[in-house]
Amino acid sequence: MLLTIFSTFTSETWSTGAILGTGMLMGLVLALVLSSQRWLLWYLLGGMGYWLAVETIHSLLTHWLVLSEWHNYVTAIGISWLPLSVWVLYRALRYEDVSRTVHKQRQLHAARYIEHTPVYDDDYQPRFQ
Repeated sequence: MLLTIFSTFTSETWSTGAILGTGMLMGLVLALVLSSQRWLLWYLLGGMGYWLAVETIHSLLTHWLVLSEWHNYVTAIGISWLPLSVWVLYRALRYEDVSRTVHKQRQLHAARYIEHTPVYDDDYQPRFQ
């Protein structure tokens, strides 16, 4: 089975530019893995995972709906944005509640304190006049 899979990746089917580009890409990914910036790989993997989800939704829409390719992709991307929009809406509504609560707590905290003014006795004489 592996021979069948890897037989499509022979050097005869690839041009020199494709082999060079793939080698450079593999080298850059390896350099990124070995560097201190390896957290950037999560962005790469996240982007690939997101596009895999869009392709999956597109494939399902192709079987379910009779739309053009372009309309299926636009619909798939719109559906993939739904969880993000729900999360942003949830955070916005939650932040509004939190900010109101924090604002009330700050007002109560400020009301407890009187402006700092020194309280002197009647016979106080300042040193510097």
